[in-house]
Amino acid sequence: MGLIKTVEANCRDCYKCVRYCPVKAINVLDGRAQIDEERCVLCSRCIPVCPQNARSVFNQIDYVKKLLKGPKPVVLSLPPTFPGAIEESEEEFASLLHKTGFSRVFESAEAAGPILDYYRQADRPLISSVCPGVVSLVEKYFPELKNRLAPVLSPVIAHSKYLRGLFPGEHLVYAVSCEAQKAEILKEPEVDAVLTLSELMTLLREVGGDLKAYTDRKDGEIALKAEFRERTMGIEGAFSKAVGYDVPFDTRSAVVSGFENCMDFLKKMQQQRIGREVEFIEIWLCQGGCINGAGVPDTLTLNERKERVLQFARSASEGDKQSVQLEDISREFVEKPVEVTVPTPKQLEEILASMGKRTKADELDCGACGYDTCREKAKAVFRGAAEIEMCIPYMKTRAESMNDVIIQATPNGIIVCDTDLRIVTINPAAEKMFQCKQETLKGKKVSALVDDGIFREVLETKRLIARNVEYPAYGLKVRHFVFYVPKSQVVIAIFADITEQSRQQDQLSELRKETLERAQEVINKQMRVAQEIASLLGETTAETKVTLDQLIRIIKG
Repeated sequence: MGLIKTVEANCRDCYKCVRYCPVKAINVLDGRAQIDEERCVLCSRCIPVCPQNARSVFNQIDYVKKLLKGPKPVVLSLPPTFPGAIEESEEEFASLLHKTGFSRVFESAEAAGPILDYYRQADRPLISSVCPGVVSLVEKYFPELKNRLAPVLSPVIAHSKYLRGLFPGEHLVYAVSCEAQKAEILKEPEVDAVLTLSELMTLLREVGGDLKAYTDRKDGEIALKAEFRERTMGIEGAFSKAVGYDVPFDTRSAVVSGFENCMDFLKKMQQQRIGREVEFIEIWLCQGGCINGAGVPDTLTLNERKERVLQFARSASEGDKQSVQLEDISREFVEKPVEVTVPTPKQLEEILASMGKRTKADELDCGACGYDTCREKAKAVFRGAAEIEMCIPYMKTRAESMNDVIIQATPNGIIVCDTDLRIVTINPAAEKMFQCKQETLKGKKVSALVDDGIFREVLETKRLIARNVEYPAYGLKVRHFVFYVPKSQVVIAIFADITEQSRQQDQLSELRKETLERAQEVINKQMRVAQEIASLLGETTAETKVTLDQLIRIIKG
């Protein structure tokens, strides 16, 4: 199940997520970024850096709401970092949790005691396995170091097993600090649902309202009984101190946090470049530890979060709690090496050439595509994780080349001048129209070729002028389109040759005139004929009438 999805409608060719992903676990297909789950270690960096909010993260807020409305009690376990996620007091927070419907509240740090005891006694050298992001990083990218990982459960998983044993018939909901922890605990059958602290705060405000509105606790169990060393485990350096090292002065331990630092340190371990005196490595994918996890609200600064966690940890009553008992806290790790298909040198050169990188000088390594070098990008193209069109310089060159092809091939004449009306370029169509060569006119005043009146008018008004103009010297009649380009500070004139069109229009006008004259002549002639016929018919009718009258009179007589 992919926790992070892409909202395709929002993803728009920016490649920012590719740039920020240290392991390049993002494939770009058809211009849209998709998470490669086999390569992803759920550092969640791609979520906040996306300027288009194109990341959709799986959450169970609505499901937990249903659980809270159901008949079964709902148990909530809070991570050690929870004080850094709230601006209110722990009392107000606890009251709201019960008001929202949680029947019991615990802190997962209480299960850290046996885990810390294991670390104290385990064989060295040892890499801490509390951070699930680091575990995933080792399993996928440094499988040779798998056996160095501490083979022990994380406190969160250990606590889930402990609570399920106490409350077999109740719903168990976990709050965690990041998406990697969410993925880790979702695999556990003991847990019904998991929320990040940010999602938990969203749920509380949607269901319960303002945290400061509640100051009295409702019926239910609040069991926040972890010790100081357990509550501070999520702070960088505190883990090593709890295990028994004098941080930061003890050279036997190394504290590493931040993705790039983790990658660099693990590479050095892989190459055996870490001193033999280092026997314990406390390592976190998030800079500063879990208090800076992607699932912790950022309403407070990192230092403010750290201070609130420490303040809450100092309130712990040592020896006031019963030790969490678990029969087995061991775990195993599985090698999941990421398969990387590498192109041959010839294939690599072919891909680079397809991106316009035919020489070493063409490889700008600008990083605009999200990859540090052109060759890394070409390798990603080979394995189907990237597209050639992601190369911005390539697309710019291609666009310019396309523009040049259009300018050279268009039948319309084009003349480009600077603000002094000196010719910058003339395309072949304009050379043919005005019977000239660019080589002889480049840099000269445009008035040496055509009347510059329209050019000056455009410079003054900064507006497009479209006008028909005749050039008898060249036997031309053209349609002028002259405009100013502010960004480039040039005047561009486009000449559409309408000489033949104008000639045809003149011929059509002459034909129309001649047709009208002939039609009028025919009409006049027809009128004369009609008049003559009418006159002749009148005379004949009169003679016939006289004859018939005489005949009638003769018959009557």
